[in-house]
Amino acid sequence: MKTILVVDDDKLILRLAKEALKDYHLRTAENGREALEILRRSPPDLVLTDLNMPVMDGFELISFLNRRQQDIPIIVMTGFGSSEIARQLKQKGVHHYIEKPFEINLLRNKIAEVLQARSKGFIHGFTLANFLQAVEVEQKTVTLRVISNRQVGYLHIKNGELINADTENFKGEKAAIDILCWDDPEIEMQGLRTREQIIRVSLMQILLWASTRQDEKQDGSSTLDDLMDEAVWLIKGHHFKRAQKQLAAFLKKNPRNPRAWLWYSRIIINPKSIESALKNAKHLAPKDPEILEEIQKLEIVKASLQNGSVRRCPFCWTATGLKVSRCPYCRSALSISGDLFAGKKTPKKEILEKAVERYTKVIASEKNLNAHYYMSLAQLNLGRWEEGLNLFHKTVNLAPEKKGLEKQLRILLNHMASEEPACPGPGEPARPAMIVPGERDQKKKILVVEDSPTTRKVISITLGQKGYEIIEARDGLEALSRLSEAPPDLILLDIVLPKMDGYKILEIIRKNNLFRHIPVIMLTSKDSMISKWKGRLAGSTAYLTKPFDPKKLVTTIEKHL
Repeated sequence: MKTILVVDDDKLILRLAKEALKDYHLRTAENGREALEILRRSPPDLVLTDLNMPVMDGFELISFLNRRQQDIPIIVMTGFGSSEIARQLKQKGVHHYIEKPFEINLLRNKIAEVLQARSKGFIHGFTLANFLQAVEVEQKTVTLRVISNRQVGYLHIKNGELINADTENFKGEKAAIDILCWDDPEIEMQGLRTREQIIRVSLMQILLWASTRQDEKQDGSSTLDDLMDEAVWLIKGHHFKRAQKQLAAFLKKNPRNPRAWLWYSRIIINPKSIESALKNAKHLAPKDPEILEEIQKLEIVKASLQNGSVRRCPFCWTATGLKVSRCPYCRSALSISGDLFAGKKTPKKEILEKAVERYTKVIASEKNLNAHYYMSLAQLNLGRWEEGLNLFHKTVNLAPEKKGLEKQLRILLNHMASEEPACPGPGEPARPAMIVPGERDQKKKILVVEDSPTTRKVISITLGQKGYEIIEARDGLEALSRLSEAPPDLILLDIVLPKMDGYKILEIIRKNNLFRHIPVIMLTSKDSMISKWKGRLAGSTAYLTKPFDPKKLVTTIEKHL
């Protein structure tokens, strides 16, 4: 079995990787330094790493691998993908990266592509049912890895007897039946992976059940459990109309299922019908804590729902009025507006964390605009401005025709530009620019030298939508490297930087005949005559104090280009 080392400080990503990559042996680390310890002990077949991490970031880890273990392939996963990041990675020999949040199938495909995971043990020319019968006759002890339409499952056979099976969603008999119903499966023989016996019925019985289920599928019918599971998944992805039909069909056949009544109450919009559905759920399961909590939510909002339809909080499913800006139960802001930035009420963190996990899984399985939007909003409610901004930018790019999303992005950027203390990044304030929509006939390059990833991201989004091409640098040494590789048309240069400050960088630029003509706008949080004088003396073109007026930033850039 191939071994993959996953390096990321986001524990949710590590947990999703464990769920998604069950067909690999997985090791995890939360930063580059932990990864180095694992690499020294036992090198993996592939490294899957984030870039932005504490202690040692992804770039440093990649540099180590390039020096010591060049044969290990690397896939980068990043929430800050750009042409500049892709270029930097290629320079380090990394040609594969995916943007977070990612679809699970995309991740699996990318790993399979990099590893060229075509095993010589694949069996061709047999149906899975026929091959299982042959294994039974020969009393083989083996695990069959079965792949179909990006699904992976395992059938564990000991002395010809099917003892266990597992897929991403099921174990035991249900998993075996599910695998046998897959279309055009590929079969790979492996050594027996488990000796735990869960399946107690014969292989012939499993084959008969699978055959019956396939017949049902061909007739357009489905089991009740499948109907219920599919309906809940549709609700989590905000496909409410389809989910309502599914649940109505389920409840018609099985009206004594409290879970179905609970989920049904979360998607209907008539207050009396919501109350009726919850009464049914409570009658069937009077002590169920989730049902009791849902009834408590309804009691909180009941008085305000008397005059018409409702909408749902995307984080806790509480029914609210159509014009409510903050959920009355979990206290989360429901859109990007002034209420999000006011910070008067602290949202319930546990509910938001569960929502982030839920929407991450939805995004991993389908392209879903609602999931992207509400996941970014959850991160913003949690105070994770950098992640929220990045996700919301991707949301806008998924639906550029929706002007309402673009308007909310502008509100977010303008607020982050003018309200420095309200939007901290990891250990530092965010001090970005604003967005001004528009296009240019010819892209101008702007080198942004800034050690704050939040600020760099906001400037990239802002000026990228304006039509500029952004080149990023985190410190002075990297800035000089970027400058020599692709001379920009203008430089935005922070003064306070690690390794080499902005004054020294500017002095080097002005002494070089190739670059001395490039306009340099200095950015700093220091607002003093001495700082401005030092900037002018070093050769700056203009000087802006952070947090700055977004319009002034754009006007200054336009003026000097």
